[in-house]
Amino acid sequence: MVPIYHQIYDYFVTLHSEVQWTWGRKWGVIRTTFVVSRYVPFSGALMTSYSAIKTWGTQDCAPFNDAVNGLHFLGIIASEALLIARVYAFSGNKKAYLIILLSFGLAVLVTSVILSAAPINFNIPGASPPCVLEGARSSALPYGLLMFFEIVLMSTFAFLRYRHYLASHSTLIRSIYRDGLLYMFCITMISTVNVIVIAVLPLSYSEMLNTPQIVAHSVLASRILFNLQASGEQPVSPTYRSTNTTEIQSRPDGFQAWYEGRETVTGAIQPDQA
Repeated sequence: MVPIYHQIYDYFVTLHSEVQWTWGRKWGVIRTTFVVSRYVPFSGALMTSYSAIKTWGTQDCAPFNDAVNGLHFLGIIASEALLIARVYAFSGNKKAYLIILLSFGLAVLVTSVILSAAPINFNIPGASPPCVLEGARSSALPYGLLMFFEIVLMSTFAFLRYRHYLASHSTLIRSIYRDGLLYMFCITMISTVNVIVIAVLPLSYSEMLNTPQIVAHSVLASRILFNLQASGEQPVSPTYRSTNTTEIQSRPDGFQAWYEGRETVTGAIQPDQA
């Protein structure tokens, strides 16, 4: 129950940011993704906690478990989409990065769903009885793929920083990079620990980090979005390695444009083309 309390606490701490940046704006891709990432984990965490204390007896638990797994998948997918939006904005709205990351993310998603729907049998004795909150060893594979995808996002983010903004003296650039990389690192670490727990510890611990996983994704991805939106309100003209000087575009309604399904992302940085 501790992760749920943490999510509730973080929700009220950041509620003012949600009101400022999302309420009253038109619905678009990013706002829809944010709402899913922000609110679906509440249901997933509560249902997981209920499943942990529920005694099913002769009742069929499969539909309930499928619903819980679906909510977990949905919440994590939405959170990862917000991370992609962060990288996309940092690239200066370069569609090549967006297409590559979305394609790679889709491949990871399809593979994870296949592995979850038809888990690999490792022939490990002591299979869990039905309707017990324990996962199979093979459930570490989808989390491993998730961890790999997050490492790719972090690496891309770091590449953009050192490829285009290495010589920038802008405190805003440094803040955007530092906060984004920190949040991505935290999300990657929880996925890494989850893989280790499932693969190494007894199966009775296999679901121990299930709820913290979706809560961490929701909390950190929301903060990434809030910080990115806030950065769009700060005009700055950083200095780059090349002779082409570029600047962060401060457009108060820029992120709203992407909310409404248009292309521009507030805080998007236009790197030099050299």
